[in-house]
Amino acid sequence: MTRLCWYLVDMEEKKFITSDNWTFTQFKSSNLQAFIHLGAEPSDLPDGDPNILYLITVLKDEEEELFQWEFPQLHEAIGCINQKYGHWEFSERTQSSGGCGDCSAH
Repeated sequence: MTRLCWYLVDMEEKKFITSDNWTFTQFKSSNLQAFIHLGAEPSDLPDGDPNILYLITVLKDEEEELFQWEFPQLHEAIGCINQKYGHWEFSERTQSSGGCGDCSAH
């Protein structure tokens, strides 16, 4: 197989974050995670609804936030995360032990 064919086959097998899977997938590298989630900010209008934001967050060791980017549109966040972290391992997000779901209040 030529190098070009190998590259094309490899790209076909590579998984990316899409508008269908962004709520439950991430990219991982060693102890780092990059994923998209929802956020909001107050509206500029006096009685307006909050502005929905799509946030890319990078965590270290599942807890320490290293940095975060805000995007007004989902497609912008998806494009950015795939470009910056698409070479990392693609995986589904799982709830870590000791998280909110383990709380006795639920």
